[in-house]
Amino acid sequence: MWIGALALLVLNDHALKGSGLLPGWLTGKLSDFAGLLVAPAVLASLLRVTSRRGFLGAHVAIGVVFSVIKLAPEAARAVEGLMALTPLPWRITVDPTDLIALPLLLISYRVLGEAMGRPEPARPVAHRLALMAGSLACVATSKEQPITCGDSEGCGPREPQELASLVIGNTTGSEQLIRVRRLRESVRVDCDVLLDDPTSALSRDLFANAETWLIAPGRALPLGNAGCDAYLIDADGLPLTLLAWSVAEFPEQELVTSTETPQMDRMITLQRAGARLELVEHPAIFPAPPIETPSPAGACGASAEGSGLDWTVPVRRAGVLTGVTSSPDGCHALTLDRGETFFLCAPAEAIPFSEGDVLHVSAVAIDGGRYPELLQDQLAFARGLHIESETHAVLALRGNVLARWSMVGRLPGAHFTADLAPLAACGAFHDACGSLVEPLEASLLGDGVSGVVSLRPGESAALAEGAGTLFLVRADDMPVRDAECFTVPVDQPRLLESVLVAATAAP
Repeated sequence: MWIGALALLVLNDHALKGSGLLPGWLTGKLSDFAGLLVAPAVLASLLRVTSRRGFLGAHVAIGVVFSVIKLAPEAARAVEGLMALTPLPWRITVDPTDLIALPLLLISYRVLGEAMGRPEPARPVAHRLALMAGSLACVATSKEQPITCGDSEGCGPREPQELASLVIGNTTGSEQLIRVRRLRESVRVDCDVLLDDPTSALSRDLFANAETWLIAPGRALPLGNAGCDAYLIDADGLPLTLLAWSVAEFPEQELVTSTETPQMDRMITLQRAGARLELVEHPAIFPAPPIETPSPAGACGASAEGSGLDWTVPVRRAGVLTGVTSSPDGCHALTLDRGETFFLCAPAEAIPFSEGDVLHVSAVAIDGGRYPELLQDQLAFARGLHIESETHAVLALRGNVLARWSMVGRLPGAHFTADLAPLAACGAFHDACGSLVEPLEASLLGDGVSGVVSLRPGESAALAEGAGTLFLVRADDMPVRDAECFTVPVDQPRLLESVLVAATAAP
């Protein structure tokens, strides 16, 4: 049975497929049926399995891998990428109907499993030859041919297709090894900002490690995009190139992965240019970001070098302050009675407490609400720390809104609106994580301030009605950012850090 299945597998893959003698759907199914009879015994032999339990494990492993690559395109592409590193590259057709072949694993286990227990004459050479033939047949069974659909009217050869937004078509006449780097899953982008100038908006640090694909001549590599995405690609003879587009421009659909009948607006053509390779001009092609991005000018990047506002919350939320120790990095250790210490990294002027003060400390969470400084369609989200003594109150807040006393139910509130705009003479730049940072300046106006007050990061303004002083520690727009780079749960396109300090009203 096993030798017969091996013969059928070889005959089908190397003679019947593409010959026109049988329909394409039938030759595809024959490979699956014969392959599931051949593969488990090959795997068991390679692993030197000697027990029925091990033989069952080989069948389970084959069944799991076969099911996954027939159901999940991502798994199929991963196996293709792995095999592209070998002399026998695969091309896998994702087709759930192929799972109809799975019962052949049960037949293989029952018939060949019983044969394991019967004594056989020693034929080491024949066994080795059979194992070699079976191994080669299994790894060579992925040759893909156009599928025919019989004699129905209007029916003929169907080109191979994949779900994708664009494809890279290899017209060079030879196999090409392409390296592809996609944006990290943790990267968040404002599509309008990204597509306005992809080369400047992106940094190489935002891309994941390269995947390597071997593209056969006349075939095309599919590239997906469920929203707004970008890729870096290169090859031997092809310089690093940036691809960027949105799903609005090129929505995902079934695309032909053959260069013979391409959908021209969806295919990025790879061709020869003398001894080098080049990509034919396409709206999704841009120059790659530079290796090193320019540093921000002067104080423009001071707030983005690291968060200037941070804190810890003491285990006991109230206690007597026994000492304050300040460090050069702007962090202050506040020690309470019984030896407990918590930290507040903020401007020194925002630490108005003295030894002997009784401090009441509480965490602050803002989830929802509308404020003038919010971007369109956003709700307030911020985290902070509220400290109050008999003489002073402090509210430190990090999020997409500025600190206000109303957030902790304290009066007077000093109502004001805030308009945020790019900081004059400071262009956008990339921080150490590769995120695109645009420094902002805040303009305050309303009953809570006198006239119009402009605040840059590192500056402060006195509020009216005894509401104290507002310190602006950080104000940045981050339309392209790596969410994994933040050490706090604030993943937003606008990041504000501010501190409110006021004298406590006399009892």
